[in-house]
Amino acid sequence: MLAVALSAMALYAAAFFPGTIPFDSAYQWWQARGGETTDIHGIGMTWFWRLSDAATKGPEFLFVLQLVLFWCGLTLVALSLPVRRAWRVFFMLVAGLAPVPLVVLGSVVSDATMMGLLSCAFGISVRALGRGRREPFLIVMALLFAAVTVRRNALPAAIPLTIYACWFEFSVLRGKPALAMLAGLCAALAMQGADALLEHRVDRPQTVFAGTAVWDLSAMSIASGEVLLPPSIHGPGLDVADLRQAFEPYSNVSIFTRTHADMMQPFFDPDDPRNDEIRRAWLDAIMRHPRDYLAHRWRLTRALFGSKQPDWPRELVYFPGNTQYKDNPPIATNDGWLHAATIDVIERARAGVFLAAWPYVLLASVAAFVAWRRRESLQGKAALAVLASGLLYAAPLPLIAPSAELRYLAWTCLAAVLGAALAFAANPLTSAARATTLRAP
Repeated sequence: MLAVALSAMALYAAAFFPGTIPFDSAYQWWQARGGETTDIHGIGMTWFWRLSDAATKGPEFLFVLQLVLFWCGLTLVALSLPVRRAWRVFFMLVAGLAPVPLVVLGSVVSDATMMGLLSCAFGISVRALGRGRREPFLIVMALLFAAVTVRRNALPAAIPLTIYACWFEFSVLRGKPALAMLAGLCAALAMQGADALLEHRVDRPQTVFAGTAVWDLSAMSIASGEVLLPPSIHGPGLDVADLRQAFEPYSNVSIFTRTHADMMQPFFDPDDPRNDEIRRAWLDAIMRHPRDYLAHRWRLTRALFGSKQPDWPRELVYFPGNTQYKDNPPIATNDGWLHAATIDVIERARAGVFLAAWPYVLLASVAAFVAWRRRESLQGKAALAVLASGLLYAAPLPLIAPSAELRYLAWTCLAAVLGAALAFAANPLTSAARATTLRAP
């Protein structure tokens, strides 16, 4: 299994090293290099970028770390499958070459880092904790906490995996399943609370809600024929025609960059009164125009989970190059033949079903049914945990996502593959007997 993982990582590196850097990552790198820090993005990414910059003066270390975490998780899950070695290798290849995770891992982004952390944490839980070893429990908790700090919306993904790890600690080893559920939930909430405290240490706290709310208000303004945005966030002369020419159904960025009436950037100080003005306007508009709001969000949901239109920006699926931000050092791009061939395949497939998230969600739904039927087994329980993690992470996106970028669903897609493998490989009889042997302290 180790040889397969190392060979796969070598291929990934040949195809993508040192990883591409979109704007968000370039901005995080600049903060890590000494720029003014904010909490627009997860504070954990600033730490990872500082670690990477100290080790390699660029993204190389972080890119390799993402791969190591990702493949470590896959390898440990593969070793936990009650199947022959050939099927384990097959699983690793299918999971490792699944189109959506593969494309996202080609960039140094918080979504890929979080996916690697969650993959590794789950793999350790399934393999080490599942064999009755308690020592790795703190490692799993540390990895899950790191994932929470990396993405501000990671809590729904962390809760089922935290409960699963605590289930071994308190239920299997101590015979207290109710305590396991409570401990897991409390531990996940404590992680989120600690992350919130750490975010207060940034140089300039800022709110992120306004960006999505203004986009929603713009969509409802266009549909209703009246400007619903507060006057304090834009210049004079804003009308529906101006919003219409700037609006894109797949991203909120154009509203802030293409309106002629000088729309203000959506990141305000937490105490700025415009936050309350936008929130009140947003709620009032939803109450007055619920169908327009739901139509806008349903359009975004289809774009997020479905295939992208060929004329939409390729950055919704993958990042072809690096973003230069302020005084960040230039990064050499991968000009190898394997990189060129891989990008050509991705470009040809980016508007098709292979790079859509809905097949993974469908797979997760079917696998969840199978896992529930086999929940007496260790593999069934593991499958339910990772499938719940992926689906819960995706559940709020139709209402909170500011764009239809595929990277938002990277963990959901990987979790679907991991959960399906565990669910269909589960053997209730032998696994239930194995679970009985673990009950002794």
